[in-house]
Amino acid sequence: MPRFLVYAPDYPDHLAQRYAVRPEHLERGSKDPKGMMLYSGPLAPRPGTAQRNTTPPEGQLNIAGSFMVYQMNSLEEVWDRLKEDVYWRANIWDKEKLIVEELIDV
Repeated sequence: MPRFLVYAPDYPDHLAQRYAVRPEHLERGSKDPKGMMLYSGPLAPRPGTAQRNTTPPEGQLNIAGSFMVYQMNSLEEVWDRLKEDVYWRANIWDKEKLIVEELIDV
């Protein structure tokens, strides 16, 4: 089954909005079938950006986006899954910069 890498940066200055909907994002992810999400995690702010030098509120990470590796049947299935996510629906992920690429098995 194909694997897909997703790079999903957040819109700038959306850390508070991200944390407001994060419980729903995590809950949705916990319902994915076993083996669909191979790996995922938050992205750090890029060097040279204002957010990189921002101190987040106590107990929060300075997150600037997400990355995921999905194992799914098609690119269309990946996009369908992403569009169900609250980070997509709440305009946390920058939809113009979000990238999905198929990985090659070597």
